[in-house]
Amino acid sequence: MRQYGCFMTDKAAFEAELIEGHKGVTVVIVPFDPEEGWSQKPVRLDPRRHGWLISGKVNGVRFDGYIGERWGRFFIIIDQELQEAAGVSVGDTLSLIIEPTTSRRAFERAVAQSKWTTAPRKPRPDAIDPPRVGPRKAVQPVR
Repeated sequence: MRQYGCFMTDKAAFEAELIEGHKGVTVVIVPFDPEEGWSQKPVRLDPRRHGWLISGKVNGVRFDGYIGERWGRFFIIIDQELQEAAGVSVGDTLSLIIEPTTSRRAFERAVAQSKWTTAPRKPRPDAIDPPRVGPRKAVQPVR
């Protein structure tokens, strides 16, 4: 058990305030270093961006995304769609349960969301290549 929450195997549970950050992006600050907590290097999202792919729940609502790192802090973007689904707004305290993932969905979401933030001047040299994932499976219609 840690002061900010707890790790349950690879899952982490914590509460954090939803804040409006740089460029109007709404985020929660992650109260731990995911590299230290999960013993994983970040994934390269583009030539100068990186992050840790995650899946989890915000106030019970499932989501995929990433933990970003800027200015010595770790954050998760909580976009408008997720805010509406979870019934939260800036200033609210959110309950999160997150865990690392290698899913294509989380990677694609992370790449898209990372473009909303300012890219670091230099890439992180130890970021790893994205996980190898197969093509999207076609959804079969329900009969």
